[in-house]
Parts: sequence; structure tokens; C-alpha cells
Amino acid sequence: MVNGPRPLRQFMLDQKRELRLAAIFVLLIFLPSGLLGYLSWRAFENQQLLAKQKVVESYRQFVRLAAREIDGELENVQTRLQNSIEHALERLGTPLSTGQLDSLIVTEPLISSCALFVGPGQVVYPPEPTLKRASASVHAAQSETIVRDYERYNELSTRGEELEYQSHDLDEAIATYEQILVETASPQLHAMAHSLLGRAQTKKADWQAALRTYEELLQEYPEIRDLNKTYLRFLAQYQIAVCLDNLGRELEAIATLLRMNKDLWERSDTINRQQYSNFANWIKVLSARILSSPRLSNVESYREQFQALARQQKKRISDKYFVQVFDEELHELVIKRKNYRPIIRYFSGQADDEPFLLGYHPLPDQSGSSISGLLGFRVNLTRLRERIFPVILSHLETSESVIPAILDNDGAYVIGTAEPKAAPVATQSLDSPFRFWQVGVFLNEEPSPPAGDFGRLLWLWLIALLLLSIFFGAYFFIRFAREQAHLSELKSTFVSRVSHELRTPLTSIKMLAEHLDIQFRQPSAASNQELRMRTGQYLGVIRRESDRLGRLIENILDFSRIERGVKQYNFEYELPAVVLRKAIDSFRPHAEAQGFTIQSEIDDLLPELFCDADAIMQALLNLLSNAVKYSEKEKSITVRAFRDQAHVHIEVEDRGIGIAPAQLPRVFDEFYRVDQKLNSKRQGGVGLGLTLVQHIVQAHQGAIRVRSVEGKGSTFSLTLPIPPDDDTPGAESAEQSNQEHHQPVEHSA
Repeated sequence: MVNGPRPLRQFMLDQKRELRLAAIFVLLIFLPSGLLGYLSWRAFENQQLLAKQKVVESYRQFVRLAAREIDGELENVQTRLQNSIEHALERLGTPLSTGQLDSLIVTEPLISSCALFVGPGQVVYPPEPTLKRASASVHAAQSETIVRDYERYNELSTRGEELEYQSHDLDEAIATYEQILVETASPQLHAMAHSLLGRAQTKKADWQAALRTYEELLQEYPEIRDLNKTYLRFLAQYQIAVCLDNLGRELEAIATLLRMNKDLWERSDTINRQQYSNFANWIKVLSARILSSPRLSNVESYREQFQALARQQKKRISDKYFVQVFDEELHELVIKRKNYRPIIRYFSGQADDEPFLLGYHPLPDQSGSSISGLLGFRVNLTRLRERIFPVILSHLETSESVIPAILDNDGAYVIGTAEPKAAPVATQSLDSPFRFWQVGVFLNEEPSPPAGDFGRLLWLWLIALLLLSIFFGAYFFIRFAREQAHLSELKSTFVSRVSHELRTPLTSIKMLAEHLDIQFRQPSAASNQELRMRTGQYLGVIRRESDRLGRLIENILDFSRIERGVKQYNFEYELPAVVLRKAIDSFRPHAEAQGFTIQSEIDDLLPELFCDADAIMQALLNLLSNAVKYSEKEKSITVRAFRDQAHVHIEVEDRGIGIAPAQLPRVFDEFYRVDQKLNSKRQGGVGLGLTLVQHIVQAHQGAIRVRSVEGKGSTFSLTLPIPPDDDTPGAESAEQSNQEHHQPVEHSA
């Protein structure tokens, strides 16, 4: 065995030990200190954040109280409107006197307009409605007829659309849509049926029939909207232009689009912005396509007319639009057979990017159980926010640092005591039906954080705690390191002294036993046969015990070397079958003396291993010794060795007491014994055998595993790697390889 220079090896070990101590110092001192400093910083920040959150929460509490107070005032407004509407209904009488509605608008400033319906599509007031004028009387039978008509319309239109879109049977679809005209009486349903009929005819490319259908729709039902609130007059005009274009009548198509564009602008106060934009875009696309026809003349003149119409701005929504909204609401109430209840209902929406609030009081039919009409009104939101809100906001108890205001749903300023410049610190939506508004609270200046005395005091305490933590951590670390070093030194010294003290008498015993053996082999000793036999038995016992104590001492010395980091191995190419059989043969007398049989199942063709033969033999002897110690009844041991791909597996199987599952993870620990009651003279040992086996296997880049069934025995398996083919030394470099393989390989525990 070739040993390296002792000072260099010791220097490297000391360096590793110092690095290990430095790493432990960082883990035990600097990391906790850094963590403590970070946590203290986070605590200080959290304290400031908590203070800010408390301030913001106080503003949220204020805005909730303000919204509650404003909601209470708005409830009073709704109660006043309820009384005004009920009083107006009492004065209407039967038949209805619409003159009372004019006075209602004048006397109640929060009502900007009214609409009175006696049935769906049948308006009594205002005087110039876009819907059909009706007499000031309510007919109960009309509501039932409307419901039946809508049910029949839904049935036939669904069937027709299935024929049109699924079966692609346009003739049957057209016949079904025409059946709606025969079986219903509602003008709205007739207009919608014309729209469906014209659509199917255009799909069929029957342009002449489609032209007649859309012209009839425009002429007979000019003010009707469908259930999706689409103004059908504009749809009819557009489709008329499409039909004329496909019939080759481009001039008439252009004239129709010009009339539609003008009509769209004139009636733009009766539709919302989305419908206006959609129809205007239809006109733009179709007119551009028609004007590209080479058969047209004066194209630039027509194009200038379209551009002039496109520059006109949409009119603001007028009362005509809201009359249509009330009519659609009444249609839905009648169709769904809503029960009559004498209360005002509100609903809101958006028109021209501004909110609106509508309310209506339902009118009963002659039976008094169902709704047949309604009295609708539009709340004057401008007057409400200009006259009511300032009074409400002025009565709110606020500090000088906050500004209350009313905002819309997008957070835009509506009205308040002063228009703020920054974003609100807290908002709260108003209750229904005024959810399109919210109360916001603004600050005159940024909120100043609370005094920092508490934060500074906290920081001082944290710094003091950090310094104390570092001091005590360093003190305990140094104390612990010195104790561990002293303990390690005592352990190594003790093991070395005990081992050397035992080696000398064992050597003497073995020498005397061998001398006695030689003496008894002389011819003069042959006369005393009994003495010869007894003495031979004693000598066998002396040899076996000497070997056993020698192995024990070698285990203790190896453990000491591992503890001190100086354990060395001599690696050479060896045949594992030879090494294993040599170990078995040396242990067999000891096993047979105690009644054990050792069976070997070793493959003779196992490849060479790059290993320390003595270390492998020591590992196997330790496993065999354990098998003998912990097998009481069935005294049979099996040693196997076989190859599996790139590894050689060595197994030692006994049929002893086994190991409990809870103890398996600890069997390789230092000084650990599976069962303390076995710590007798017969078993011997100090619990280092499996620890050394594990270290030997790991030094060979291998692994050790154990399988055990309590009461049935254990199997220890060693897995050693087979060296690659290119690592095998060749004939030309045998001497060089031998030198390399005899270099000691040092492993620390």
C-alpha cells in the first residue's frame, strides 16, 4: 500500500473541516440573523401598511354611511313620485282623461315625460306618438288575444326557421311565414313575419317577390320594431336597395339608400347609438359597392351626397325613444301574464352614453288580476342631480380633508361640492334603481402616515435582539464545536488504545497455540491419545476466538480510521468468485463449530471487479458473523453471487430472527443493535459491523440493501459496479496500470 504525504493529507482534511464549520456557522448564525432582519423590516412595513389601511377603512366606512344617507333621501323621492302618480291615476277617471297628465308633468319637476298605454302598441298619451293611437279605454279581451297571437307566432316562426336553416326547404319556409300573416292579428307580428318572409325570398334569389314584401313592410308598418328592438323601417329600406341592385336597377337602389340615410338621421332620436351606427355602416358599404358599377353616371355627385349625410351628427334621444321602450316593456308584461300589483316599478339603461331611469305604474284589465296597460314616466335625472344631490351632499357631516361626490359607474365625476383632481379613495354604489351612480370620497391632500415613534422603537428593539442573537449564537456554536472536537479526539484515542492493548495478548495466544500444535505433532506425543484430542479441541477454540477477536479489533480500528478520515483502500482487479470463496472458507470452521452450514451459489464466470479484496472479505465476514449471531433455530446460511447487467450482486441470506420493519432504517447506524437483549457474550460485537459494511460498499461506488421478514430471516444484498471494458489494463501498459490501481483511495465517513 502506497501512502501519500501525511502533512498534505492532514492539511486537506483540516481545510474540509474548516469549510464544514464555516457552512455550519452560516446556517446557524448568519441565516437566522438575516432572516430576523428581513422579518423586522417586513414588520415595520406591515405596520405602516396597516396604518394606511386603517385610514382607508375609515374612509370606506364614511362612504358607506354617506351612501346609506343618500339612499334614504332617494327613497323619500320615490315615495313622493309614488304619491304623485297614484293621485294622477285617481284623477284620470274612466274614460281616461289625458289632460291630467299634462298637469302632472308641470306640477312634478322630477317627471320629464309620461306615456299612457291601454295595451301593447296602443298609446293614449303623448299626443303625437310614433305608435298607433288608441281610444282611452281598456279592453281585457285584447290582452288575451295578444298572448295567443305571440304563442302562435313563436310556434310558426320556429318551424319556419328549422325549414330555412336546417332542411334548406325555402318554399316550405316561405309558406310557413305566410301562414303567420293569416293566423295572427297583431301589427307587430305581421311586420316581423314580413321581415322573415323577405329574408327567405332573398335566399331563394326571388328578388322581385322580396322587393314587394319589403315595400309592403315599409308602407304598412313604418313604426314597428321587432322583439330585438330593431327598427324594421330601416331594415326594409336597406333590403329594398339590395333587391333593386340585384335586379340591375342601380339608380333606384342609390335613391333608396339616400332616402334611408336621410330618414335615419331624422329619426335618430328614436334609436340608440349602436343601431344608428349599424345602419349607417350598412349604407356606407352597400353604396360604395353600387357606386363602383360601370353602368352608373354622375358617381361623384352621389358620393358627395352620401358623404354630406354621413357628416351629420346623430340627434339626442327624445321622448319618442322612451315611448318605444315602455311599449316593449308592456309587451313583455302582457305576454308573460304578469299579475297586477298597484306599485311603481323602475328600470334603468344607457342611451347616448348617458343613464336614464324609467318608472311605470301598471294598469289592470277589467278583471283586475292581470296587467293590460301602464302609465310610464321618465325621471328627470338632470334636475335630480342639480337640485336634490347638492342639498343632500351639503348636509353630510364631513371633515375638511375629504370631498364627497356623485360618480357614474365608470368613476367619472357627476356632481359634488367641488370637482376633485385625484382618484377616489373609496366608493359605494347606490341602491336600486340608482345603481348607475355611486358615492365617492376624495382627499384634499395625500393622507399622511401616523407618527413614526412606534416604528423607530420597534427597529431599536429588533436591532438589539439581532445583536443578542448573533452573540449567543456564536457562543453556543463555538462551545458546541469545541465539545464535538474534544469528544471526537477522546473517541479516537480510546479506540486506538483499546485495540493496541488487545492486539498484544491475542498475538501471544495465537503464537502459543501454534507452538502447542507443533509440539503435539511430534511422535513422542502420540502415546497420550486423549490428551492429544482434548488439547486439539482447545487449540481450535483458541484459534477461532483469536480470529473472532482479531476481526473485532480490525472493525474497531477501521471505524477509528473512518472517524478520523484516514481510511484507505487498495484497489486492484480481482475475481469476485475467488475473493468470496476465500472469505467463506476462512469463516466455515467457526460456523461449523456452532452447527451452521454455509451454502454457496457463486457464479464462476463473474467478471473482474476493481476492488479492495481484503475490504470485500471483511464485509462478507461481518455479514456471515451477523448471520451466525442472530440465527438460533434454523442454522443455515446461503451466499449468492451473480451478475445483473453492469453490476455484480452479492447476497447473504439467513433464516434467523429477522428485523422488525420499524428498525430497518437504523440497522446501519453506528453502535446500533437490533435487539438489546442479544448483547451477550455469545453474540459479541459492539454494533459496528453493518456500519463498516456500508462504508466499504460506498467506497466501491456500490450500494447495500436489506430485505427482512421478522421471525423468518434476513437477506443483505451488496451491489458492486463492473468496470467498463476500456478500464481494463492492456499488455503494453500493465506496469503503469498496476501502479495506478495500487494507489490508496481515501474516503471520509
